[in-house]
Formats: sequence, C-alpha cells, structure tokens
Amino acid sequence: MRDHTVVIGFGTKGRSAIQTVCATGLKKEQVVVVDPSAKAVDAATAEGYAGVIGDATRSDVLKRAELHKARQIIVAPQRDDTAVLVTLTARQLNRSAKIVAAVREEENAPLLQQSGADAVITSASAAGRLLGLSVLSPAAGMVMEDLIQQGSGLDLVERPVARGEVGKRTRDTDDLVVSVVRGHRVLGYDDPAVGALQLTDRLITIVRASPGNQVTRDSRPLPRD
Repeated sequence: MRDHTVVIGFGTKGRSAIQTVCATGLKKEQVVVVDPSAKAVDAATAEGYAGVIGDATRSDVLKRAELHKARQIIVAPQRDDTAVLVTLTARQLNRSAKIVAAVREEENAPLLQQSGADAVITSASAAGRLLGLSVLSPAAGMVMEDLIQQGSGLDLVERPVARGEVGKRTRDTDDLVVSVVRGHRVLGYDDPAVGALQLTDRLITIVRASPGNQVTRDSRPLPRD
C-alpha cells in the first residue's frame, strides 16, 4: 500500500476517527488498523479495513502495516504512554506523514508534540468542555455535538478557495467561513490580516452534510441572514 491511512488502536477513538475520514471520501481499502487485540483486528477487517495484529510500539509491526509509505497516521491507543512510544516510532519510520494523536490527560500533550505529532487531541479535557458547554447552553452543546459527528447535520469542512472567490472577503463566499488557513497560520474569519482571499488559501467552513454521509465541495451551504 502507499499513501494510505494507518490507525493505531481500534477502540472508540480509533473507530470514530476512521468513520470520520471515510465520511469525507477515503476508501476503506486505504485504511490499515493496527491493534494488539486479535478480536479488535477481526472487527476492523469485518468492516472492510485491512488489519495488522501486534504491538504498535515495535517498528517491525508498523512496517507490516507499511506505515513508512502512509500519508497520514492516527494514533489512538488506550494508554498515553503507549501513544508517546508509538508516535516516536512512527515519526522515525515516516518523516513526511501527518500524525494526529490522542491522549487522555492534557499534561501529556507536550510529550506527543515533542515525539513528532502534528496535532494532539486531549480526549478528557475535550469531553469536559463539551459537558460544561451543554450545562451552560444545551442548545449550543447540541450544535457542537452535531459538528463533531461527521456526515450528518452540520459538518466542518476544509476546502481550497475557488477561483471565483479570489479577491473576495470571507463574508462574500457562499459558505459560512469559520477560519482561513494561510501558509502555516490559521486565521479567524474576522481577523484583519485575512483581507482578500488568495488562491493559495484554504477555508474551514460549516456546511450541511451531503447525501450519503459524504462531505464534498458541493455540500449545500448554510443560508445567510
């Protein structure tokens, strides 16, 4: 395999991550699951993914998953210390792949970043923030949960700027723009530094999920006031 996605751990986090990326168009045959549990790997293969049984902290196991040829890597084991070791090993094997890792405790996030993760998601604090938001505003909590569930209701989508949008401001696009990705910076929609949109920009937008639970550029935009 080449340019595929390797997912370490097929628990709740790993399974949900795969469902999300597949909802955006990634084919199941382009996903390889690595898990030490034969039962978990059997469940993954039953859903149409490739599977490798073994300890993902070992380079020989990751090589069986052809991780060195992967385009993106999702690290979602049960333990934070395992996530650190897996990320270190994965980055040594593949210098160019995008690595996204999950940890339970926020204090361990810097270790993942130092180990080579491009992005780190703290599951405990994220869940806590959603709980707090739902207490303060149940409606806002429902909207956030809807955005998290890719493929239904509302979705967050990153897309390139269309040629017809070059030179426009974010408010003049058809979609509801949340942020603009310019180079290595993520700018808020109302940041004065955004100015006119450039052809090399990417937009993070909120759209309605398209039919078939697959998000595309043609997803129906939200109506504006």
